[in-house]
Amino acid sequence: MLGIDTSAQSGAVGMIEGEQVVFSERVLIRPGGSEQIPAIIAAALARSGRDVKELELIAVGIGPGSYTGVRVGLAIGKGLAFGLGVPLVGVPTFRALAMNGPATARLICTLARSRRGEVYAGLYRPDREGPAEVAPPAIWTVRELAVDLMSRGQPVLFLGEVLPEVEAELATILKEQAAFGRGTENVVDGAHVASLGQSQWLATGENQLDTVLPLYLRRTEAEVRWEERSCRADVPG
Repeated sequence: MLGIDTSAQSGAVGMIEGEQVVFSERVLIRPGGSEQIPAIIAAALARSGRDVKELELIAVGIGPGSYTGVRVGLAIGKGLAFGLGVPLVGVPTFRALAMNGPATARLICTLARSRRGEVYAGLYRPDREGPAEVAPPAIWTVRELAVDLMSRGQPVLFLGEVLPEVEAELATILKEQAAFGRGTENVVDGAHVASLGQSQWLATGENQLDTVLPLYLRRTEAEVRWEERSCRADVPG
């Protein structure tokens, strides 16, 4: 089972056999480094002594995160799945990121960079079947997010590459209620993407090769511009 995520600054590739992790690597891919992902997949196969034709499932992180990054990961995953004739499943990136937190955590808040001084945030609780969603990914200002979490009255572990930009404000508002991931805890593990994909496939048997969509929480700039042009075209001259 192969797992891929390219939604953030660091890309991730992981491979599992059953419950065993046989490969996991993260690499800085942004800006402009996503072409490294196919080479890392080749390295995963070489190090594990496997042939690409032995892959049985491709799992890809669908975001939220970078619009372009998510599309790149899906394109790579779809190309592999189609060429090999194996199923593909889309995995919520935030759910995979939440797996980096300890089983003892009360709440895990996963974060990603948005635009306009906002963040994407999702809320999870550790569970034996994988992180259970408490609140779905949404767009927040940092202050609004912190106030909402403070009202819940539970300790919160924050995870995500955007933490250096927002940790100080979160800590000021939440004080001892907040804890923060460090190092690779803030980066998706491709093996976690593969594991969640495997569980999803076993539960549903649904091949999403032709149906999987990126998890976009806001319209892309191209969509906004297209709508603006359409509106102008409808206005009589």
